[in-house]
Amino acid sequence: MAITYNESMENKKSIQYIQIGLFCFFVLLMICVIIRPEGLGANNGISYYGTFANTIVPYSLAFLIESIVMWRASSIMDKNTKFDRNISYALKAFAILFVGILITPHTVLGWEHKIIGTTLFGIQFIMCIAFVLYIYSDLLNVVLLALLFISGLLSLMYLIVPIGFMIQAQVIFQISVWLIFIRSFIHSHSRLEA
Repeated sequence: MAITYNESMENKKSIQYIQIGLFCFFVLLMICVIIRPEGLGANNGISYYGTFANTIVPYSLAFLIESIVMWRASSIMDKNTKFDRNISYALKAFAILFVGILITPHTVLGWEHKIIGTTLFGIQFIMCIAFVLYIYSDLLNVVLLALLFISGLLSLMYLIVPIGFMIQAQVIFQISVWLIFIRSFIHSHSRLEA
C-alpha cells in the first residue's frame, strides 16, 4: 500500500511535534537545574523540581507542553497501519501519564506518583524493545536500548535506595526512549515510502 503525500506529511509533522516537545521539556528541565542545582544530588529524580516555588512553573510547563505535544502528534498522524494506530495510542497514553506525574507530587501522593512513573517507564521500555527487535535494529538503536536498560534499572534502584543519581538515570532513560522512538518511526515510514 503506497502512502500518499498528505499521509507522509502528517507523519513528518507528528515527528516534528515530538521533537519540539522533547526540546522544550529538556530546556525547561535545564532551567530548573540552573535555578536549583542541588536537585542533581537529591535522589528525587525530575520530580524534585515540582516541589519548590521557584521551579514549579518551568517544571509544570515541561510536563504540560510535553503532554499537549504528544497528544497533538498522536491526533494528526495517519492511522492506516496497525503500527501507526499502536503508536498513536501509546502517545496518548504517554500524554496522560505525563499529566498524571505532574498532578501527583511525590511529596504528597508518593505511591500514586511512583505507580504512574513506573507505568510510564515500563510501557516505554516494552515499546523500545519491540522497536529494536521488529522495526529498526541498527547498532545505534541496540546501544540506545542497552543504555535504556541500564538507566531504567538504575532509576528503579534509586527509587528504592535513599541515595543515588535518579535524575541523571531518568534523563538518560528518556533521551534513549525518544531517540529509539523517533529513529524507528522515521525508518519505518521511509521504508514504506520507498
